[in-house]
Amino acid sequence: MTRGGRARRAGLTPVALAGMLAVLAAVSACAQSGGQRAEAAAPAEVDSILPRADRGRYKGAEAAPVTVVEVSDFQCPFCRQWFEETYRQLDSVYVRTGRVRMVFINYPLPNHAQAFAASKAAMCAGAQGRFWAVHDRIFATQREWNGQADAPQRFARLAVEAGVDAAAYRDCYDNDRVSPAIISDATSVARAGIQGTPTFILNNQRVLAGAVSFQEMSAVIDSMLAAPTPPPAPPPGN
Repeated sequence: MTRGGRARRAGLTPVALAGMLAVLAAVSACAQSGGQRAEAAAPAEVDSILPRADRGRYKGAEAAPVTVVEVSDFQCPFCRQWFEETYRQLDSVYVRTGRVRMVFINYPLPNHAQAFAASKAAMCAGAQGRFWAVHDRIFATQREWNGQADAPQRFARLAVEAGVDAAAYRDCYDNDRVSPAIISDATSVARAGIQGTPTFILNNQRVLAGAVSFQEMSAVIDSMLAAPTPPPAPPPGN
């Protein structure tokens, strides 16, 4: 979790920020290599689990002018706070209107015993196109499963309630099929110098950390939406 709970500016060096901006590339590379391995083992499976799980944690129009990368831990209380106080309004005002695209990056901290299992549950649901439905349910029920030994069973029930196929989910979860993507997320985030959750990277330009209010986040987004679009690069030779 981020120290202090409320929003603060992330004190990242330019080098650390540059590393953070490479997280998505690392995640995609992990998904691609995992997909290639799966297809080599089972050629009939054209669309393997890791690429589907990776695509599942994107939300919003591909052409949205602002991208918000959320680095989060499902067991972090400040991440739940942001979900309860900011996420739904951000989703309604910006994501569903085509102005913001969101990407979820897993950073399950080692002191949160159920966080990795929660990430597995959401990513396995994402392989069936239900990442965000399970994401919402996990955060909404965090106080119920936090610290409970039966948390994985609770996550499975939430996934089925969200509409996933139970057998496919169980195969994904029990066989750790999405674990490489989660480990890749966490390794890339740690190398980038991100030490707390939640952390948000907006358009690879601004970093906000903590349970950022909707007002603060919308002010940054609105400034990005109002910025003039740079002219297209001239064709070669001109």
